[in-house]
Amino acid sequence: MYHLPSERAILLEKAKKEFIAKGELIISEPCDCGSRIRHNNGGNYHSTVELKKDSNKFFERWSSTSEFDSTPEWTETTEDAILKIIEERADWL
Repeated sequence: MYHLPSERAILLEKAKKEFIAKGELIISEPCDCGSRIRHNNGGNYHSTVELKKDSNKFFERWSSTSEFDSTPEWTETTEDAILKIIEERADWL
């Protein structure tokens, strides 16, 4: 857990409002690799999820910091699923 419960609630509400207002949100896993950062070829990868609303449809796209991953495709989803992702990843905010 990265945030206190009260901080988490505030960040969660802010992220939901931002998504609703702008129609997009990017949530990235925080880097906690410490002083010895070994990203990409070193094996430490961090996830990112992009959430988007376009033409009244909802989409998600998951990726990572890995150099070896190809560009992921957008997957159509529901608004409830988007809000659930935001809530599940609240500690990444």
